[in-house]
Amino acid sequence: MSFLGGVFGSPRDRFGKKILEQVRGYEVVEFARFDPEAFEIACRLRNGYAATLKLETLYRRFGGKVGAELFAVIDSMLLPPAARESWEEVSPKLRPVVRRAGYGTVRVAAADGRDMVLTRPALPYLCELVVIDLPSTVQFVTRQDLSRWGVDEEQVYAVAHANLTELAMSTMTAFDQGEGVRVLDFTDDDGENYVGSLPLVAGWLAGVGARTGTTPLLFLPGHLGMLVVLGATPAAMPQLLALASERHEAALRPLSAVPYTVDGNGDLTPLRVPEDHPAYAEIRHAHAQLVVGAYRSQTENLRDEDDREGAIMELLLVSAPDGSEYTMTSWTDGTTNLLPAADFICFVTGDGDVFRVAWDDVSGLVPLELADEYDPPRFRVRDHPPAEVMARLRALAR
Repeated sequence: MSFLGGVFGSPRDRFGKKILEQVRGYEVVEFARFDPEAFEIACRLRNGYAATLKLETLYRRFGGKVGAELFAVIDSMLLPPAARESWEEVSPKLRPVVRRAGYGTVRVAAADGRDMVLTRPALPYLCELVVIDLPSTVQFVTRQDLSRWGVDEEQVYAVAHANLTELAMSTMTAFDQGEGVRVLDFTDDDGENYVGSLPLVAGWLAGVGARTGTTPLLFLPGHLGMLVVLGATPAAMPQLLALASERHEAALRPLSAVPYTVDGNGDLTPLRVPEDHPAYAEIRHAHAQLVVGAYRSQTENLRDEDDREGAIMELLLVSAPDGSEYTMTSWTDGTTNLLPAADFICFVTGDGDVFRVAWDDVSGLVPLELADEYDPPRFRVRDHPPAEVMARLRALAR
């Protein structure tokens, strides 16, 4: 980066920050935050809306120039009506989307307090949300919306999935029986066709397998688009994982480099391989990245909340000298800790002693209380165990 770029920021950063200033000036906006990596602005509006303003299209349309015409477009996007549309009006606009599980902690501004965004688990460390698809922006459906519309959660998800039926059917023409390893890249650069949401539709990936006579693999590297692999062999898997990892690192909003497939019931599931599989290390790394990323998102959201009980502990991915990887969190004394699930727990004592113990060894000696209101899961612990238990844990330190 040049000196000027380092001091004044990139053109994209300046563009995003100028729009952020404009958005924060609206009386209807309670909170707004610019995410330079995703190149978008997340907003909480005072009338119950949770809006995400995507900047890529605006940046290209206006050539990075900030002026009255751009602000007029922003006005039209972020000054919605005083109340949500009726169920009949909004239901055709509902779409399901996949996010990291940390999105399950997101709250938005509502007229009568804080309102949770509607979410449910989709895959390990991934969750499903529903958005209202509007021109140039999306708004997340919240639990308060269900009461306003007079519908339940299952109905919202069912309608959102049904709205993808035509797209799901049209993609089937891309699949046929053939030889060798084939990678189909379904792109969604503008986030407008929701093709990356198709794996949420029951039976879609199983239908791909039935049509092609293969056991398909699926990658969701970013929140837009997907990769579907047909005819994958163990020998080809390291190269496929490398491609997924490259896409994951380049994504504006990374999701997962983990490969997914279908189980015996046709349901979506992470691919499991034995330790002697050529891609075992790569798959384990992809899973660790997903877990750490999900907890990072959750941690950032929880630390914005004032009503949490206990310290939100981070999850770290550690590389060992032998090249292996493991996850680790910390348990400090004298306070309530909300621990993420980890391979190791690092104990930090008041006298400066620090040691780590495998999670399974700790759970065998100390009850780790599952705080089931969190996704991804967290475990509530308080003061360190008694001295005799701490001595046994220290003897198990690695």
